Amino acid sequence: MRNFRLKKIIFSMVFCVLTTYAVAQGGTITGVVKDASGNPLSGASVTVEGKTFGTTTDANGAYNLKVPAGTYQVSISYVGQSSQKSTVTVLANGTATMDFSLSSLNNLDVVEVVGSRSRLQRSNVSTPVPVDIISMKEIKNFPQADVSQMLTYAAPSFQSARQTITDGTDHIDPAGLRGLGPDQTLMLVNGKRRHNTALVNINGSVGRGSVGTDLNTIPASAIERIEVLRDGAAAQYGSDAIAGVINVVLKKKYKGFNVSVLGGQNFTEMPNGDLPKEDIRDGHNYQVDFYGGNYAKNGAYFTVSGQWLQRAQSNRSGLDNIPLLYYGSGGAFPTGPSSVGTAVYRQWLMQEDAKVATQNGYDRHNIVAGNSYSDNFTGFINAGMPVGKKSSLYFTGGAGSRSGYASGFSRNPNAITQMPANAAGTALYPNGFLPQISTAILDKSAIVGFKTELLGFNVDLSNTYGVNTLEFTVNKSGNSSLPATGSMAQSSFEAGNIRFSQNTVNLDLSKAFEFAPENNLNLAFGGEFRRDAYRINKGEEASYLYGSRTSVSTVVPAYPGTTPVTVTGTTVPGAQVFPGFQPTDVINRNRQVYAGYIDLEYNYKKLLIGGAARFESYNEDSVTYNGTGLKLTARYEVVKNWALRGSISTGFRAPSLQQRYFQNTSTQFVNGLPSNALTANNENPIVRNAFGINELKPETSLSYTAGFTGKMGGGFTITVDGYIIKIDDRIVLSTQFARSNPLVSSILTANNVPTSVSGLQFWANAINTETKGIDVVLNKSYKLGKGNGNISLAANFTKTEVVGVNTNSVIDAPGNNPSNGDPSKNPANDLSTALFDRQQRARVENGTPNSKINFTVSYSLPKWNFLLRAVRFGEVISRSALNPYAVNGTGVFWNDVAFGADQNFSAKITTDVVVTYNILKGISASIGANNLFDVYPDQIYVDPRNSLANVSANPVASALGTSKTVGGYAAGRDLTNRGRFLFNGNQFGYNGRFLFFRVAFDVNNIIKGKK
Repeated sequence: MRNFRLKKIIFSMVFCVLTTYAVAQGGTITGVVKDASGNPLSGASVTVEGKTFGTTTDANGAYNLKVPAGTYQVSISYVGQSSQKSTVTVLANGTATMDFSLSSLNNLDVVEVVGSRSRLQRSNVSTPVPVDIISMKEIKNFPQADVSQMLTYAAPSFQSARQTITDGTDHIDPAGLRGLGPDQTLMLVNGKRRHNTALVNINGSVGRGSVGTDLNTIPASAIERIEVLRDGAAAQYGSDAIAGVINVVLKKKYKGFNVSVLGGQNFTEMPNGDLPKEDIRDGHNYQVDFYGGNYAKNGAYFTVSGQWLQRAQSNRSGLDNIPLLYYGSGGAFPTGPSSVGTAVYRQWLMQEDAKVATQNGYDRHNIVAGNSYSDNFTGFINAGMPVGKKSSLYFTGGAGSRSGYASGFSRNPNAITQMPANAAGTALYPNGFLPQISTAILDKSAIVGFKTELLGFNVDLSNTYGVNTLEFTVNKSGNSSLPATGSMAQSSFEAGNIRFSQNTVNLDLSKAFEFAPENNLNLAFGGEFRRDAYRINKGEEASYLYGSRTSVSTVVPAYPGTTPVTVTGTTVPGAQVFPGFQPTDVINRNRQVYAGYIDLEYNYKKLLIGGAARFESYNEDSVTYNGTGLKLTARYEVVKNWALRGSISTGFRAPSLQQRYFQNTSTQFVNGLPSNALTANNENPIVRNAFGINELKPETSLSYTAGFTGKMGGGFTITVDGYIIKIDDRIVLSTQFARSNPLVSSILTANNVPTSVSGLQFWANAINTETKGIDVVLNKSYKLGKGNGNISLAANFTKTEVVGVNTNSVIDAPGNNPSNGDPSKNPANDLSTALFDRQQRARVENGTPNSKINFTVSYSLPKWNFLLRAVRFGEVISRSALNPYAVNGTGVFWNDVAFGADQNFSAKITTDVVVTYNILKGISASIGANNLFDVYPDQIYVDPRNSLANVSANPVASALGTSKTVGGYAAGRDLTNRGRFLFNGNQFGYNGRFLFFRVAFDVNNIIKGKK
């Protein structure tokens, strides 16, 4: 019903506008706009002060503007050039000529493109919806090296956090707008859709279950500006623009060559609870950026850019607090002799274990919790040329290669079920091992397009292609199920690869209708055809094989006066940390997407209204998704330079191919212990039949935005925008259903899932969410002495709530929820509870900061430039999967989980400082710091019952009491994974202070300086 009302409003508005036509007697202003070198500037904005009518220059820099007779102030603006104004008088039926020559501008003018299909460029205070314009010149000098981190610190509504020990997600940062998922923000390059990654996030990270776009495949040196549309735009650009759009605009009009070199690393003192701070020097960054180009007077241009970035690993892990390292099986205590008391035996065994660990020099610092190692090179070309007087060709091409590795969880010496066998059956790693996942990421893209004018319409025909491939190799590992041979056991495995490609053809047409001065309409419409393809290729057989070595055993030293104890276990198939893709995982699927849209903007004096409608159809062999997005926008200038604005929009997002078809078995750690989890795709019979999960369907959304903008003298601007985003049937990855749950065990067994698989997870339209928030941006330019500066304050406050969990008749069946009406059953074992547990809910609701405030000050003198930025990252919250407060009918706690496992991580402020000195003309040097004051997030709560001292004093795990003061050891009592994770990385990471030095060379200016 709401879609019908919006359609009716849009088409009524169009009808009224098209039937209104008036012609006023007047004249014409014509002229040519050029840069300081005499080259024509195509697309320069031509406006009349105090009026709403305007135009843009053509490929030759010429403009033609019809106005009523009178005297006007004509204003010219162009990205990267200084604005100019000039007074001109126009007689009735006369023509006045006014040419302009613009000079280069160090600080890019804020000119908005995304969010409107009108060719009339607007500043970010004159748009009907909120848009951030982020010039790379403003943020490139700060310490952040890659684009996702640059945006995180520059745009409060954008958040990207580096993850650790999350397989491929260690190398591709999940990122999104306004607290929503990575797949709910659309990425564009030069206004064209950017392809997604092949990777889907399946581990315990923010954005779990989603697929995003890797911004770090675009070198920062190639970028002129980034436009962030903070508004639902599915009706304008496509179904995955529920949260907004990020448009990366590449350098175009540049002549010369520029190169910069950066080196830096972490210099930090890491806090670690009651222990002394650790003095750490790690995580070096080496970076080389370059860009160069040329352009001709006829409008032809060519730019080439590239970046090489090497990032070393960093490590902020704590000490493993597991009681046994060498004896037992995987840290578990074996059953001792009946003649010896349990507490006495365990205490003795821990002492013996500690002796061996000391003799072998075992380091309980046995994981790497921090940045992965990465070696990345990306290059881009952006070019164009005129074809005749009204047409042009353009091309954008890019390629990037990133290799790296990240460590998984350590396998201790007593991890007998995971330990590969060496020659004669001995352990390949007698002191345990830390396996690594190495990735090779290849990303390619190309845009080819043709622009012309036809029957008064601006026509843009383009083809955009992109492909992203990830190859996985497992190193320093082994397959424990492979039998011992006479040679060294295999320790490196080719685990397979994933590939996603996308080809998009767009035809866009637009035309401005000028009915009268301050009365005009911009009409845009077009179509899109897209083909997506997704592929999983299997790894080598040894990477996934369940070999003939199925049972293993180890002998525990005998307690004095008793016989030795033998511990047995079942081996785990596949390479440890990442079993390779199996033949049953292999898929090769594609889809065709058809879309059509219409977009209208009508200006009448102080009122700007717009409407858009888009229809999309996703077609696969087995299913078709159809959906419609609608949008209305309005802006009204209440008084000069102060306006109200708002929008209402609907949208839908079809499930990605990755969410529909990805499947694998991977090693994941639950409560500190390893388990092989099956991620089953949507077509797997166990998902459809045993859990009643239907075919995935599109998410649907309804968004509202309302705010005001203002502009005052002295270069002060302000924008304030509130928003509400409602999403129904949101696609998420379920909680891992554990085989330890008797209900799940029976389901897995009945469906012939191997016993080596101890958990199952899958995608479902499981939740409905509501996000509310407000964005505030204030900006003030100033002059102080001989220098110029800028002060900006930008803030985002947001809150997401899960307002509904969507189950089904199978999951809700009484037999699958035994705690209903039976207080003797633990609710944690109910399927309806486990579908989307409290930990997953916290990731969606509170996994990213609930606010972010950015305060930036810049000041420039002829020889010096000073930058200061403070960013306040708001609170994040984590929750244990099991409820620490749940009690049975007699008041006894169900779950051995510390109250402190539910934790609020308080807001923190990080400070960046950069000082740049211009040594010679064209040569500058910078020194600076990210997180100058070495701020860390709050530490993750460690249950004191798991400290080695307490476990030694009371090594027997007793029944739970109401006070939860019992001793013993249980890894799942807190979220530190055996004390090894010290910090939550979802605010700003936990690397501490980073210091750097950069030197930059501008060849053109160097040559000019010598002359």
